[in-house]
Amino acid sequence: MSTRLIIITDLQRFKLFSSKIDPMERESLELLQSIDSLETHLRIREKVSDRQGNFHGIGGSGSGEDHNLGLEEERRRIKEIAQEISNALAEHTYEEWYLAAPKAINNQIVEHLSTEAKSKMTINLHSDLTKIPDDQLLKHFAKEA
Repeated sequence: MSTRLIIITDLQRFKLFSSKIDPMERESLELLQSIDSLETHLRIREKVSDRQGNFHGIGGSGSGEDHNLGLEEERRRIKEIAQEISNALAEHTYEEWYLAAPKAINNQIVEHLSTEAKSKMTINLHSDLTKIPDDQLLKHFAKEA
């Protein structure tokens, strides 16, 4: 019996599935973990404590510029996703694993993974499958197998 881990993620959601093939060659998915990061839904002003206008003397704009706060939040979230993946791979027994993440963040996530994790990843889809019904996920990976 072959065991696979399937991880689908975007910046807001992370889902971990176990895929098993029974002796009759039927494959099934079991949801092991699901995380919805509510923090990514918050607006910048809800995340920081300074009110707009507190920095009138700096830069002359008076807008309290966020200095790429959105980009920094994305980088931090990508590192968190890579850590979630590493934790999942350490906690579960598997022979291989698959990843699906949007094209914009996929390579950045993979860069933060260990060499061993990368070597056991057999399918890497540059697609956002987080909104696909669970019972249809395997079809997307079967195209790549």
